[in-house]
Amino acid sequence: MVAKKKAVVCLAVAGAAAWKAAPLFVAPGAGLARASPSAAAGSATPAPAAAAPAASVAASAVAFAAFGALAAGSRRQRGGSSMRASIMMEPEEVPEAEGSAKPKPPPFDPAKQIGVTEPIGFFDPLGFCKVGDKEGFRRLRAAEIKHGRAGMMAAAGAVAQYFVRIPIVFDFENAGLSAAWSGNSKYGFIFLLFVSGYLEIFSWKEDSEKEPGDFGDPIGFNIYDSDMRNKELNNGRAGMIAALGIVVAELYTGKSAMETFGLPPSAFETGLTGG
Repeated sequence: MVAKKKAVVCLAVAGAAAWKAAPLFVAPGAGLARASPSAAAGSATPAPAAAAPAASVAASAVAFAAFGALAAGSRRQRGGSSMRASIMMEPEEVPEAEGSAKPKPPPFDPAKQIGVTEPIGFFDPLGFCKVGDKEGFRRLRAAEIKHGRAGMMAAAGAVAQYFVRIPIVFDFENAGLSAAWSGNSKYGFIFLLFVSGYLEIFSWKEDSEKEPGDFGDPIGFNIYDSDMRNKELNNGRAGMIAALGIVVAELYTGKSAMETFGLPPSAFETGLTGG
């Protein structure tokens, strides 16, 4: 804005100087011819002929100075505009520093997930869980939770059948593995297969937005935190080992789960055999 004002002032000064200096560039003879007769007779003061060149030089100097100031102001204005433009463009042209990039998150580590508890810690001797393979870990964790839940129910059922039976339908059925293919209990086994198959295929589906094995909380306990998940995993692992031990022991000894502890046959079985 200041440069524009300076340019206007310089143009005004140059115009005024040129207008004032215009008579000085007229030929000397023309000026004398327009003089009065008295001046020719010598009665008037003679025109200062020596002042004309000096005035002409002064007017020229003023005009050149005005045009020089105008040109300098114009150069300064262009220089300031280009400098401001370069400053405004500089942030876009300067590339990001190499150290300003966000650090990459660490790879998925199965040894730092839920279920790694003392005293065993992370136990994977065969190396199924790979570092960085989150999807593979989720599949294995979902299978572990499902088998753990089935193992807990199987172990609890093998112990409970010694003391409790469903009246009328399963009162005097055999205990142990033979219940799966004998008497009325074989129909219960078939029923369990259909129910578990329906839940596995249609109802209890894994959701990638949830933790593996999280199928909701229908009863409303609201305790699905890290501590409870660790307890479920550890009890599920114990349940799988217990169920496997019960099956192997019965195949080896022919005794049901509680009989392997030295207890006599169940009262239900005694009533069945009449012993």
